[in-house]
Amino acid sequence: MSVITSIIGLQNLTNLTNFQADWNGLQSVNLSNLPNLINVDISDQSLSGTGSKSLTSVNLSGSTAIEELRLDDSDFSAGIPDISNLEALNVLDLDQCSIIGSIDLSSFSSLERIDVNSNSGLTEVIISSSQPIGGDEWEVLFGNCALTQTAVDNILVALSENEITNSYVDLSGGDNSAPGTVGLAALAVLDGKGWTYDINS
Repeated sequence: MSVITSIIGLQNLTNLTNFQADWNGLQSVNLSNLPNLINVDISDQSLSGTGSKSLTSVNLSGSTAIEELRLDDSDFSAGIPDISNLEALNVLDLDQCSIIGSIDLSSFSSLERIDVNSNSGLTEVIISSSQPIGGDEWEVLFGNCALTQTAVDNILVALSENEITNSYVDLSGGDNSAPGTVGLAALAVLDGKGWTYDINS
């Protein structure tokens, strides 16, 4: 089975709404200035014959209508792509992307689903209580990272203060810290709102 290693000329497809090229060998993808693009899936890119993650760069500038962005199993150890202009973003999948340090997702007012599982160098994910994160259809996944106790507590507080009920959050595994006093109090609130969760103890 052959895989795609390069794509050019996408900027000519100005009416493109969905772009799916998962399970190939892409290293860099330019999806800039596509005003009608809504769904993007370029996950699971790997170098042929090695199994090593190949995707390191994605240009999304000017494509502000994107709602679902799936980039899991990429190599973003040098930093995640600039997604700051994705004003409509509601699903973000950055599972197993070698992310290091802190990422701030608090500005995405429509964000409902987050998956950053298995980024062993990820120490903080910043979210806001005003975001509609979670819900019956979504899991909220921060498992197998290296979140500090403050980061874990802040996530739990933000989730407990939003209006979502009956969802699930995973903060277990890896080097994630156990919740502190503040986080445990937030868990009690989430319990009352029908949430389930996995945490480290």
